[in-house]
This record gives sequence, C-alpha cells and structure tokens, in this order.
Amino acid sequence: MITGRAKLGIIGCGKMAGAMLARWLDCGALAPGDVVACTGSDASAAAVAARFGIACGTDAQAVVADAATVLLAVKPQLRAGVVAALQPRPEQLWLSVLAGVTTTTLELALPGAQVIRLMPNTPVRLGHGLVALTPGLTAQPDAIATARALLAPLGTVVDVTEGHVDAFTAVAGSGPAYVFLFLEALTAGGIAQGLEPATAALLAQETLLGSALLAQAAGRPPVELRAEVTSKGGMTQAALNVFDDRQWSQTVTDAVAAAVGRAAELARG
Repeated sequence: MITGRAKLGIIGCGKMAGAMLARWLDCGALAPGDVVACTGSDASAAAVAARFGIACGTDAQAVVADAATVLLAVKPQLRAGVVAALQPRPEQLWLSVLAGVTTTTLELALPGAQVIRLMPNTPVRLGHGLVALTPGLTAQPDAIATARALLAPLGTVVDVTEGHVDAFTAVAGSGPAYVFLFLEALTAGGIAQGLEPATAALLAQETLLGSALLAQAAGRPPVELRAEVTSKGGMTQAALNVFDDRQWSQTVTDAVAAAVGRAAELARG
C-alpha cells in the first residue's frame, strides 16, 4: 500500500480511470488516503469524492504537486489544454491512458517527467483486464517496475511497442465492446426463438465466458476448438454457414482496421 507522500494523483476520473481506481481500492492495493484526483467541474469532483472516498477537486496542478505518480486520464482532445498548464516535478512518474497520444508527445509537453503510456480495457474493474505498457525514453527501470507493481492487480500487463499500441487498442481496448455487441445479438437470437429474456441472457453470458475459459485452458487454435463443436450437416454448421454467407469474419477484421484508422486520426488531431 502507498504511504506518506507517495500518492497516486489522477487527472480526469472518468470511466476508465474510475474502473482502475475501483479495482485498486476494492483489492486493497490502494487506500482512499493514497489517492488525490481532479476533474473538470465542481459537480463531477464531488461525485468522484463521494463514490470513492478520496480527495478530489478541480486543480490539476495541486494533484501534480501532491503525487509521486500521476495517472493522466483526460479526454485526448483536452490533453493539450490541460497539460500545458502543468509543471511536473523532476523525474515524476506519469502514466497516460490517452488514446492516440504518443510518449514522445507527452515527454515534450512534460519536461523532466518519466512517461509511460498505458492502454487498459474495462475488465480491469474485476482484475481480469489487459493493460498495454509502453515506456517512453525518459522512463527509468525503477519507474517501469513501479508501474508494473501498480498495474498488477488490474489483470495481465503486456509490453507493447509504440508502433503496436493502436493495434492493441483495437483488439483489447475496444474488444469488450465487440464482445458485448455479440452478447447482445446472441441474447436477442434466443429471445426471438421463444426463450425468456433472463434465460437467453444467462445462456449467452455463460456460453461466452465458458468458451473463453476453455480456449485459454486448451492452448489450441480456435479453429480446432470450433471444429470440435461443429458436426457436418448439424445445427452448428447451419448457423456457421450464415456467418460465412454474411462474411462475418472479414467484418470483424475490417472493424479492427477501422479502429486503428481512427486512432491515427486522433493522433493527427
């Protein structure tokens, strides 16, 4: 647990930072007194303080002055205006979850800081997330080790080069939305065939969860696992034929590519 002055400062406590913070507090990795945060308005700051029991205001520089490690989690389009007004302490550790903003950009904006870029996904809330870790040139080994220790309770930490962060984000960061979309559709399919909504939702959820766990445990290519479930001329084959006819696999590939393209647009912006 963090003690004394070694606090975590959070600048922008929206959905992602909130998911990370909730996990840290729930598992005891951090105590409320270990965290100081700020948001863009008095109302949102009060809501964050009430939800998490932490100190939260609207003064970002006060957060920077009081924290050993800073988590930068504002909306990417607000980054320039927020960061320009901040003065990091020498060798202060900054962790950024800003999509499309490179470590080089942040290092130029935060002279003297040790910058590490992160890309978590929302399952970090339950400790089953994925977090990409991309150190900038200024990040020293001790700072990287500190980041790894802080991130460990969130799930699996994956070392990702700067050039692959957008691909990671398109698969893992945006991926939960794709899964939820499929979950929604599979549930709707069950309801359309007469199942009660609650039953259809349970079947869809447990099927996705069990299948993912099986794939992880089996350590074999998904194509082999799929073949084991698919009898020639059976019900599953009939369903998969529809997916093939609609070019579902290519659609998913195209969707991932579209996400990467959007990240490039955000970076240029």
